[in-house]
Formats: sequence, C-alpha cells, structure tokens
Amino acid sequence: MKKICIAGGGPAGVVAAIFASENPENKIYIFDKGIILNTLLPTGGGRCNLAYNEYNFKELAKFYPRGEKFLYSVFSVFSTKETIEFFKKIGIDTYVQEDLRIFPVTNSSKDVKEALLKQINKKNINKVFEQIGDITKTDKGFCVKTGKNIYNFDAVVISCGGRGSGQKLAKNLGHNIIDLKPSLCALVTKEKDFVSLAGVSLKNIKAEVFFDNKKVKIPPSMLTGDILFTHTGISGPLVYRISSYCAYLDFCKERPLKIVLNISRKNFDEFDGIFLKDLKENPQKETLNVLSKHIPKNFAAALCEKENIDKIQKAGQLSKIDRQKLSKALTSLAINVISAVKGEEIVTAGGVDLKEINAKTMESKLVSNLYFCGEVLNIDGLTGGFNLQNCWSTGFLAGNSLL
Repeated sequence: MKKICIAGGGPAGVVAAIFASENPENKIYIFDKGIILNTLLPTGGGRCNLAYNEYNFKELAKFYPRGEKFLYSVFSVFSTKETIEFFKKIGIDTYVQEDLRIFPVTNSSKDVKEALLKQINKKNINKVFEQIGDITKTDKGFCVKTGKNIYNFDAVVISCGGRGSGQKLAKNLGHNIIDLKPSLCALVTKEKDFVSLAGVSLKNIKAEVFFDNKKVKIPPSMLTGDILFTHTGISGPLVYRISSYCAYLDFCKERPLKIVLNISRKNFDEFDGIFLKDLKENPQKETLNVLSKHIPKNFAAALCEKENIDKIQKAGQLSKIDRQKLSKALTSLAINVISAVKGEEIVTAGGVDLKEINAKTMESKLVSNLYFCGEVLNIDGLTGGFNLQNCWSTGFLAGNSLL
C-alpha cells in the first residue's frame, strides 16, 4: 500500500489520481485550496478543447515551443488515441472540428469536469481543501505541511499548474526552476494608431517577427492566422502563437519586438498591381470604398489616417505615392511590441527543469517517489487542446507509475 499526496486538483493531478487508484490498495489524497477542476471550466471557451486530432506523436509534439523532445517519450505512450479512449470510457464522447480541435459532443467543460469528479468519488479518492505550504523529504517518505495540518506520505505528485506555487515546492525539494514567463497572451504595442479599432479582427494574415534586427525563428506554419486589435495593442490566435515563441525575448519600449503583418498575403508588386487596377476601374468611388474591398472598412479608414491620406478623395485622384503607401501597409505593416499583457496569459512558459525528470515515469531524478505532471513542468503548448493534452499524458504517466 502507498499513501499518495496529489498536490493540486487540476486536470493533471486528477488524472494522475484516477490512474494511481487502479491499485485499490493505494490511499490517495488530492490537496487543493479551492475547487477541484475549477480551472477546467473556462477551457475551450467553456466547451473544453480536450485534444487535437493528430495521431503522430512527433507531429503532435511540434506544437510545444518548450518540451517538444521530452514529449516524444510521453506521447509515445499516451497521446490523442489514448485520451479519446479514456474519456469515452468515463462517458465523454468527442467530435473533431474542421480545425482539428477535439471537443466533447455536449460542448460543455462542466460535463467533462463532472465525469472526472465521478471517477474520483467512485474510486474513493480523498479530497483535502487545504493549501500546501511546504513539502520535505523524510527517511520514510514526505512531510506535507498546510496552514492547518501536517501529513506524512509515501509518495508525492506535484501538479499545481504553472502559476508558481508548485514550482516553489519543487525548488524547496532541490529542483531547478526555469524562470516563468507569460505565454499565449495579448501584446502591448508602441503604436496607438489602431486603438479606435479595439474589437476589429483581420482574418488569415501572414506575419514575420524581428528582434534586434534579426528574424526570430518561428516555424512558418505558425505564422498565419487571425489577429484582433485591442485597446492596448493586438491579440488573437496568431498573436498568441507569436507571444509563445517570443516568451523569453526581453523586448521593451527601447528594444521592441517588430511584427510585420502581410494582411493581403501577396507581395508588394502583386498587390499594388491589383490595387491600381481597382482604382482605375472605380475612378469616381472614394478611396476608402475601393480599399475596403480588401480589408474591413473601419480598418481601411484607420490606415488612411495613419498614412495621412484623404480617405474621401476620388480613387482616380489618388497619387502613386499614396497608393504605394497603402499597398506597402497591406503587405508589410510594421507593429512594434513593447510588452506582454501580464496577468491574462493562458499559460506560463517555464517551470520544473525537464532535465531533472524521467520522461517515462514523470519521477524526479533527484528525489525518489516524487513525481510531476502538467503545467508545473517546463512544458507549454499553443492553443488547440495542447496544454490539456500535456496534462492528460503526464498525469497518466505519473499515476501509472504509482501502481
């Protein structure tokens, strides 16, 4: 029999507890200061984006800016197929969207939460609503201290998420922690030209990213998507991906991150030729209306204002210089980012150093019978179900190792 402490009642910790309970002799306690699985409810916009429809584990791992190679071993054991089978077994059927994201057929995070909680109750897993303040190694196992009590355990699984508390526990146990940084977040821009466009989005555009006049290495497939203008800068799926890959670049007002947007998805000469043709075919229309054929009208108006161009002048009267200004803006619009929007990130980059973790078991290489799973590790994925997949997969390995 093992007495097991699960430090953190999020998706990873709960899955670890469920699989560890396959051994009926294990006595399992989930510690959480709040509500078990509460962090699951907002995922996928409340629909719970469980996974991504990619069955090649190496291809799946490419969606993780940090942790890719480590996850080869993890996903080779428990990946998309096993995730779908697990949820089907506990009563959650799934479907695949056109964008390959996988959701429960009920489109409800609450249903997923209830199905997992049902398993916890069915397997008599104990819930302790106390915040762990410290964990120390003892001759016989571990001493776990909360604000109310002191407990002793044979094994510990740290699964407190990516916000810092789990990393603190790991550090006190001798583990190296990679600095935490916001990831999958909105970005604050130096330019304020588009503040009036807060809420306006641009679809399926391309981007390039530069820092200190050097191109940032980001997979080309990750640099096409939608952006959303905000009161302070830019957001949206494409921006989230950029923020993730640039999480450890020290950009600021003096050293901004330069994002060059190709809104037209054409090169300058090609788009300028198309725009010139449109202007010639509609000489009596306002320049704004002709430009609006290619971009949202309110964005076209803001672009004209930014370039100091009269938006109501006739298209036939637009000068070559002004036309080319607009063509350049639609093929290479430079935006300077001075910071991430802190406190609103979807996940954090950084965490427990993966070099100190056994990828086959999730056990610490430094402390025996100490395990880690989920976002407490230096693993973070893009949007699309990848961060939950990390929780399911590492949670399975940690729990299965405790049988």
